[in-house]
Amino acid sequence: MNEVEKMYENAGIKKDWNSTPYGGIEEYYPPFTAEKQLELIKFLLDKYCDIRIRKNLEGDYYIKSFNDISCFSEDFKETLASFTNTHLQDLTEEERKQIKEILE
Repeated sequence: MNEVEKMYENAGIKKDWNSTPYGGIEEYYPPFTAEKQLELIKFLLDKYCDIRIRKNLEGDYYIKSFNDISCFSEDFKETLASFTNTHLQDLTEEERKQIKEILE
């Protein structure tokens, strides 16, 4: 399971599904669109105020918060999801609900 899927699961988002041509079922989470990513960044900035988003010389994206919790990956979506997953335990129930609304 990648960080984006883990974030959707942690937020309580249910998977959508489609029938396959051979009678199976294909399950998937809604896309983690640019709009959702931007809204999530805005939410995190409102919550933590000091977030640094960078790309290093090796091509990895890097997100760091004021309390030195940092996440990095070569995929921006994965880095943002990992950062969100790391901070979920610090959020109130209302703030978790806001994240769920962003991701739906």
